[in-house]
Amino acid sequence: MTEQAWAILRPHRIRWAECDLYGHVNHAAYLTLFEDLRVDHWQSLSGAPIAPDRPGPVVAEIQARYLRAVGFADEVMLACRVASFRRTSFVHEYALLKDGEACCTARAVCVVTRQDTGEKIPLSPELRAAFLAGGATEG
Repeated sequence: MTEQAWAILRPHRIRWAECDLYGHVNHAAYLTLFEDLRVDHWQSLSGAPIAPDRPGPVVAEIQARYLRAVGFADEVMLACRVASFRRTSFVHEYALLKDGEACCTARAVCVVTRQDTGEKIPLSPELRAAFLAGGATEG
């Protein structure tokens, strides 16, 4: 993961619905939490909600690394940022932090597509500028 600042950093209290039988966060719940960050980040950058009639990000690849257990009612921070981008895609980095330490990290390659056809759409100059301003690298 890069050392740049997080674009989104928000507190979260782990809900029982996010946990398994033993009270630990279920592995799939991390991805759902990161999805919420991805949607919020895209909407803040694009200035519009995700909708079927607008281009939006589609996850082409995702990987997660589980570093430390997190449990029911734990107070954590959820974080995301764009690490790099290319012509039609970008790499989102995520982290779930507890007491300042990463408990789970993830990276997703997101491709911007037309939602009706699946056609790849080049990143707009405004979006590219926002990614660069946030510390992302091009290429």
